[in-house]
Amino acid sequence: MTAWVFAAGRMLGLGSVAGIRPSMTLVVIGVMSKLGWGAGLNPTFSFLDHWLAIVIFVVLALLESSFDKIAKLDRLQGRLTMPYRLVAGGAAGAATIPFGWQGVVVGAVVGAGAAWTSTYVKGLTRPKTVPSDAVLTLMSLWEDLAVFAGALLTLIVSPVGYGIAAFTGIVYWRVGSRRRAKYRAMRRRRAQPPRRDGPRDDDEQ
Repeated sequence: MTAWVFAAGRMLGLGSVAGIRPSMTLVVIGVMSKLGWGAGLNPTFSFLDHWLAIVIFVVLALLESSFDKIAKLDRLQGRLTMPYRLVAGGAAGAATIPFGWQGVVVGAVVGAGAAWTSTYVKGLTRPKTVPSDAVLTLMSLWEDLAVFAGALLTLIVSPVGYGIAAFTGIVYWRVGSRRRAKYRAMRRRRAQPPRRDGPRDDDEQ
């Protein structure tokens, strides 16, 4: 039972960061397995620690991060790569689960769901316009560091994954609450009757 608790933490944590930087997450998983650190790969995903796979995902990670720092391309990339993010999230969630095909299936489903959630939250929190490209670059660099650290820590200390998933959930709830409050205020303003000014004193005279 305890093993499943730790495994679920890895499913949630690695799936969540894969929704933001899918290729970087797979690179961290592969390199950590190659070095023998943290949770190891199961036989189904043992190819991830092959140097060829690591190099391919490093190139993809560099491309992802570069496009994410270009205004007007970051959101387009997010929409176009959604299927890849879900697949990578499923792979990340299942790669370190040791319970046979049942563990792989559960890990893939949970990881893909966590990846979709984090991708959706990222879209909600990213501003549509920024005052300068430097702001977008700093936001993207912060995501790079957060994904790298999150994947690394989750592989070493599995319960960290619960914290990552909880943080994603809190951000989703806060952003959703603000948007709902905004729409309620807009509906109230539309529902109010138009204001009519009374006759002016000059007109009455």
